[in-house]
Amino acid sequence: MHSLLRQIADYLLAQKNAAAVKPSAIGADLLPHLFVLDVERDPAKPGVKLRIRLIGTAIDQIFRRPLKGRFLEEFIHGPRADQVIEAFHHCAETHEPLWLRQVVHLKDGPPRFVEGVVVYLGPDRVYGGLVVGDGSLQSAHASFEREVISRGS
Repeated sequence: MHSLLRQIADYLLAQKNAAAVKPSAIGADLLPHLFVLDVERDPAKPGVKLRIRLIGTAIDQIFRRPLKGRFLEEFIHGPRADQVIEAFHHCAETHEPLWLRQVVHLKDGPPRFVEGVVVYLGPDRVYGGLVVGDGSLQSAHASFEREVISRGS
């Protein structure tokens, strides 16, 4: 796990609920990589939708557009998009914290990895962090991994 994500995950896993999260305690170097999603439920439909409540500047730069207020499901695309969205929904519905890593191919560039952590904090919020970096030659194919995380893993 990327060291920035480990720090974000450790902080979030130590919180009892969303009200306990204090941005000043997270640290200035981590805040640009942080996101907060509101879990929206429609009693007439199964599942959830995830609306972006807050998103760090590093993440906005990755996606090259402001995402606050939009649904996560609107902008996640690519060959593994369904797996990524399902992982976020899994966290929101089961409250199981996850580490995610995807290798993606961007136009006119080498493979890159997108790595993140997602942690549910009640009432109905998903917090997490996201980083992007260069892919390695060993990860030339698009891929997706996910694992349950816990303190110190």
